[in-house]
Amino acid sequence: MLTHTHHRLLAIVATTTALAATAPAALAMPADGGGLIGAPPTPEHVRVVRVQVDQGLDWSDAGIGAAGMLAVVLIGLGGAHALVGPRRERAAAHS
Repeated sequence: MLTHTHHRLLAIVATTTALAATAPAALAMPADGGGLIGAPPTPEHVRVVRVQVDQGLDWSDAGIGAAGMLAVVLIGLGGAHALVGPRRERAAAHS
């Protein structure tokens, strides 16, 4: 049987894991320029391509956003349930 402290610890671990799983990866570069020695590389020529984009709703992006929000809500409900604990123990104590 889990105590209140165990429920709280479980909720903290579940929330931290969920936040770590959804965090974006860091894009870091070394402070020393990446270890390059000598002259910097010459810049490449850039070719600009113009593309017309349809301004309609992208259903795949909407589905991904909805699934992500559903996951966040379910994780929050699970954490809240872990903090509150099961209700049947309280009902049995009053009977």
